[in-house]
Amino acid sequence: MRSTKPALLLTIVFLALPFPARSQSDAPHSSMNETERSAAADLLQATNQDRSSQGLLPVHSDRALTQAAWEHAQRMVASGRLSHQLPGEPDLIVRVQQAGVHCSTVAENVADAPTPGQINDEWMHSPPHRANLLDPRVNAVGIAIVQRRGELYAVQDFAREVPSLTRPQQEKQVATLLAQHGLRVQPGDARATSYCDADPRPQQPLPRLIMRYGTVDLRQLPNRVKQGIAAGTYRSAVVGACNPANQNGFTAYQIVVLLF
Repeated sequence: MRSTKPALLLTIVFLALPFPARSQSDAPHSSMNETERSAAADLLQATNQDRSSQGLLPVHSDRALTQAAWEHAQRMVASGRLSHQLPGEPDLIVRVQQAGVHCSTVAENVADAPTPGQINDEWMHSPPHRANLLDPRVNAVGIAIVQRRGELYAVQDFAREVPSLTRPQQEKQVATLLAQHGLRVQPGDARATSYCDADPRPQQPLPRLIMRYGTVDLRQLPNRVKQGIAAGTYRSAVVGACNPANQNGFTAYQIVVLLF
């Protein structure tokens, strides 16, 4: 039985600014024919079975990720090569952004083989590809198949999608979290946002701690803040959301918390 030839692992992890949620669908890209759609569906099912066996949540099929995967699969077939970046092609980050994907983590598996089962088997027996497939951080996938001369060329693009939140919504979520820890909190305070600047003017009263941090998960507070609250050091707080910060093409929430 012919084995697949999975390409080298490509995983990219950055912080990302949440953007509006995209409509989800379990249906692969409409440009695939019936055989290709069926093979992609089989790979999605196998992926989630493998994740379930490890106690991981399933990934859902995302149209924008599938579009990015489909375009790359076509390029691979045209070039006759398995690669994560072909000559004249943007890298993975740019490809998913151009397709409209906004996320905090992206990773890609590619392979070719006669059947979806062989492709999934090879990915699961290749440590770097298995790590992509079983990454607990990812929650979305785009799987594209292109069939040529009895071979299935497969691209599996994973991502960690994040919710869409305006700056007031960011502030409210962090404020709610702080209140759950027993603090009196005022969100959207000008004193907090004044510390967004690189050279802020001190605001009165002076806080005991100024915590500015970048994150894509507003459900978690920095450890220093949690430790101070647990020790009874702080009683109240104000929260501000700053302009996002660009990091290698992705953008992170920037939050300021003043603790008193």
